[in-house]
Order: sequence, then C-alpha cells, then structure tokens
Amino acid sequence: IHIWQSYNVKQSGVDDMVLLSKINEDAIVENLRKRYMDDYIFTFIGPVLISVNPFKQMPYFGDREVEMYQGAAQYENPPHIYAVADSMYRNMMIDQEKQCVIIR
Repeated sequence: IHIWQSYNVKQSGVDDMVLLSKINEDAIVENLRKRYMDDYIFTFIGPVLISVNPFKQMPYFGDREVEMYQGAAQYENPPHIYAVADSMYRNMMIDQEKQCVIIR
C-alpha cells in the first residue's frame, strides 16, 4: 500500500496540501499542476478549498456528487465544493456558527 500511495502522490499530487512534505510556493504550485493535469480541480489546504478553473466541462456536479457529499465528513471523499457547502450548512444550522465564502 505504501508503494502505491507514494506512486499516486508523485503522479497526481495530494488531496490536502497540509500533507506535503514541504509547504512552500514551489511545492504548492507543483501539487496543483499535477492535480490539474489529471483533471483534479479541487484541492484542500486544511479547511480551505482551492479550485483551479479547468476551462472545460467537468462531470463533477451531478446528483451523484450531491448525495456523496451530503452529511459526509470533509475527508471522507475527494475535495469538492459540495464538501465545503455541506460543512458550512451544518455549522450554520446545527452549531449556529456564522459562515463566509470567498470566491475569487
């Protein structure tokens, strides 16, 4: 398993960049590049979601994805805007915490 995980990280990067062995600008850019090249447009860095515009239609926004992320913990599934939306909704409704989203 360790060999596969190491190979997979070398090929496609990591889902959450807090797991990078070195966190610096070069490592972040390289990780995002690897993921982008494999059509992984969403990447976490802790609780923050980074999304890279793929400039093409992506199959990540159907009913299947809505169901997959609804009620799931952030790290149960690959990074996705639906994970952030569900977490924010639960924090707002259950814990009555104010929420903020920045889209740039």
